[in-house]
This record gives sequence, structure tokens and C-alpha cells, in this order.
Amino acid sequence: MISRKMILGGIKTLGLKVFNLAAMFAVSVLLARVLGVDEYGNYVFVFTLVGLLSEPYFIGLRTLAVRHTALNMEPGSHGLVRGLFVRLCQVSLVGAAVAFLVLLIVALVMGDDLGEQGLFLCLAGACLPVFLGINRVRDGVLRGAGYLVEGQIPKLLLRPLFLLIYIFLAWWIFAQEFSATLAILMQVCAALTAMFVYRYIVNRKVFSALADVAPQYQTRNWLRELLPLMLTAGLMVADTRVGILILGVIEDTAEASKLHAALRVAELITLAHAVANLIIEPMIARHYDKQEMALLQKKMTLVAGLILLSTLPVSLIMMLHGEWILSVFGEEFRSVAPVLTILAVAHLIDASMGAVTQTLSMTGNAGEAVKGMLLGLVINIVLCVVLIPQQGAIGAAWAVLLSTLVYKVYLVIRIYRLTGIWTTPLYLLFQLPARFR
Repeated sequence: MISRKMILGGIKTLGLKVFNLAAMFAVSVLLARVLGVDEYGNYVFVFTLVGLLSEPYFIGLRTLAVRHTALNMEPGSHGLVRGLFVRLCQVSLVGAAVAFLVLLIVALVMGDDLGEQGLFLCLAGACLPVFLGINRVRDGVLRGAGYLVEGQIPKLLLRPLFLLIYIFLAWWIFAQEFSATLAILMQVCAALTAMFVYRYIVNRKVFSALADVAPQYQTRNWLRELLPLMLTAGLMVADTRVGILILGVIEDTAEASKLHAALRVAELITLAHAVANLIIEPMIARHYDKQEMALLQKKMTLVAGLILLSTLPVSLIMMLHGEWILSVFGEEFRSVAPVLTILAVAHLIDASMGAVTQTLSMTGNAGEAVKGMLLGLVINIVLCVVLIPQQGAIGAAWAVLLSTLVYKVYLVIRIYRLTGIWTTPLYLLFQLPARFR
């Protein structure tokens, strides 16, 4: 069974995740009302682009840190933990430099389409990956070392809390001159604050016990494993955000801001799934490494079933009361209630498939995830290009739903063939008749 420590850690992480979602939702509502739909659209476009450029290697770095920290916390392997941390921080800085160059090019190409401060807006956004990447590495080290809750405090509690404070202070000081650029700069300040807290916690909880250990490196092996993780994460991130970017280019950033609002609300559906993934990743790595497959299947089925049961009522609320929920962003956002309904169905499908990408990553099969996710991304992009000119944000939502259905089912089947593990609890429905024979 799942240990008491895991359950308590999950409950605490759930509380942090609830606070984070509430705080980030409040940030989105506040910025939408203060900036207005056009300027908020510029903010959303750049912030989404920053995420698309940086989240793939963020997730890859964090996943690699979780896996190898969990496997090397035994005496005699501590040097690999220190070496891993150094190398991943270096890779993070390289990724941040690439993101900076791309954002600079986007600013020069799009020009006034991002408002009068388009160049400064993109340059401000380019500062974010520098701090967020190192934060993800430290998050992964803490989680791999067994400090699940401690690893979430800077990201889920302190960063959104300080972000709200910084935005309020900037709005109070600059009043009518508060802009999308200032909003992005407040994101940078919040990430920098979280970075200092992460450094303190990691040094105290992990590296204080490894102070006399010399770093050891397996750079080639780590980079070989990191590449498919980054590709997998890139496809996953692109699948959820490409619609905003295509909508912003084909239509305008104001329409993209409305889609972003629906996506922000729909994130509430993923709460249980996100918390479960935090718990299950190190568990998959350990049980699979020891080939404790029966025990791993029991735990994954239990967690996946709980995810599905907790996701269903939230999805129904989104479907039935979407227009009222979206009105908190402003009256202009009521029109995307049908978009929220479609996204709710997409998240329900996602939850019913279980932790597919996490399972592949933690079992050394991250490269297999690329195939299914690439298929899903291609479907998403093609449908966005075809449907957005006719249906706008609704077309982007349909693209998300259909691409999610295709690649999730594909990955569930691939995981079973590779490992013998069913990630979805729905397989139990096919076993029930046999049990009653």
C-alpha cells in the first residue's frame, strides 16, 4: 500500500496546490481587469511564448533531477547528486540564453502588434527562464531526496504570494501607467524571490549532509537521457499552448487572452492529477528499478482511480457554470464559456488515462512518449490552422480535445506493451466480467 508519509505529503501538497491555483487565478483576474483585454492579450502572448520556449527543458531538468537524486541518495553515490545539480544548472542557463534570442527575434518581427512596449515586454519575459530553470532543478533535487512538501513551498506558496504583492505594489505606484511589461517584471521579481528560498532549503536539507563529497559526473549519460525528456515535455507544453499562439497570430492577442482565461479556469480540473504526479514519480522510479511490478500496478491503479473520481465533479461544474465563472475576468470573457466546456472534457479524458508521460519518464522510456505526443501535436496544429479561422477560440479548444484523446490512448497502449503496466483505471472494467465467472 501507499505509505503514510506519501499520503501526508500528498495532503500537504494538495493544500499548497490549491493555494497556488487560487493565487494564480487571482493574478490572472487582477491583470485582466487592470490591463484590459488588449494589453492583457499582449501579456498572455509573451508569457505563453516564454513558457513554450522554457517549460520543455524545465520539466526535463526537474524530471532528471527527481529520478537520479532518488536513485543516488545511498552512501557512495552522493557525489553523483552534487555533480548532477551542477550540470543541470549549467544546462538551464544555456536554455535561458536560447529563449532570450528567440524572444528578441519575435519582438523585432512582430513590432507594434505587441503594443508600444513590445520590445521591452519581450526582453522582460526573457529574464524569467534564468531564475525559473534553476528553481526547477532544486525542486527536483528536493523531491528526489524525499522532501516533497519542502520542494513545493517556494513554487506553490511563496512565488504566487509575492507575485500578488509585487503586482499590487506596482499597480498602486504606477496606477494608469501599469502595463504588460510591468506585469512580466513582477513575475521576474517573484521568481527571483523563490530562487533564494530554494537555495536555502536545498542547502539545509540536502547539500549540508554532502558538504565533504566531491562532485561526480556522468554528463554524457545525463544529456542522453535529458534529450528525450525535453522532447516529451516540449510536445506536451506545445500541445496545450500552441492554440494561444496561433490564435494570437491569426486573430489577435485579445482573442488569445480569452482562450487563456478559459485555460486558466480549466487548470482547476487538473489539481488532483498534478498532486498525484508529484507523489507517484519517485515511487515509479524505485519500484520499477527493483522490478516490483505487482506492487507498482496496485499503487498506480489506486492513484489513477482517485484522480478520476476527484476530477469528474470539478469537470461537471465547469460545464454547467462556465459562463458565470469566466465573468470574473470581465464581461468580455463570458463568450468563451463553450470553450471551457470543451476543455473540461479534454481534461477529463486526460485524467482517465493516468500518469502516462510520468510512467514513461520514470521507467527509462521517455523516448517512446515522443512518438505519441508528436502525433498529438501534429493533430493539434493542423486542427488549429483549419478551425481557428472559422471558429476562433472554440476551434482551438476542439484541437486540444482531439489531440489529447489520440495521444493519451496511444501512450496507454504503448506503456502496457513495454512494461506490462496499465496506467488507466478503466482497464478494471474489462476485468470485472472475468472475476465474476
